[in-house]
Amino acid sequence: MPNPKLTTWALARLAAIGRSLDERDWEDKTMRIIESEMRDLKHKVLDMAELVLYQFEEVTLALNQLDYDLARKVRLQEKRIDLFDVNIDESCERIIALYQPLAGDLRFVFSVLKINAYLEQVGDLISGIARKLLEVRHNFDPEFLAQLELARLIEQTRVILSEALAAFFRENPELARGLSSRDDLIDRIHRDSFDIIIRYIQRQPDKASEYMQLYLIIKSFEKIADFAVGIAHEAIFHVEGEVTRHNDLNAYYEQLDERNRHQSAS
Repeated sequence: MPNPKLTTWALARLAAIGRSLDERDWEDKTMRIIESEMRDLKHKVLDMAELVLYQFEEVTLALNQLDYDLARKVRLQEKRIDLFDVNIDESCERIIALYQPLAGDLRFVFSVLKINAYLEQVGDLISGIARKLLEVRHNFDPEFLAQLELARLIEQTRVILSEALAAFFRENPELARGLSSRDDLIDRIHRDSFDIIIRYIQRQPDKASEYMQLYLIIKSFEKIADFAVGIAHEAIFHVEGEVTRHNDLNAYYEQLDERNRHQSAS
């Protein structure tokens, strides 16, 4: 005759094993779902990034060739970027709400949320450049454009944006860290351009509107570079968990303090 206590213990043990197998099976299924969601999210961000880079090339071509039809095409494509923005936000919210990702997965989702916002704003700036080109419709003197270093500004902005995105998708924080110095060059060109444009406005006040629209185009490229640096900071955070986006600001205040100390000493 079987021992009742032993039988009860065996049944309880079998039930526990069954529950353990069910839990493991559920965990495995959940992990597979999360991995699939993460892959889909990465593909969506990649598609959005490719569209933004394509738009950047198109608006640059429109600007160089004064192609107003192409500028209008760039304006129409902005809606596609807005749709990506909404779709990616919803995907991130769903992943956080349903699966509560941890560690690296959670950092990835947070980074995507910020990069998505940066890309949407870059898309807005590109559309704005196209709109300003349509408003200006003026063929500026090549010597004047050379003084502004416009071609160099656009090329450096393109490099920063493409490399920041490459750093994120390739999980390469070292590539991301090297982009701040490139942004310094763009900031310098932007600052110098204002003084140059003011001098030309003083010579040709009747062209003030056209010159100021060109300055706003230059400022838009400078802002695109700033957002690209933000993407680079998120590439570092995604891989290493290090928040670096305030480092440049801290360095600026340190330089300002040092300059003030020198002025006080003199």
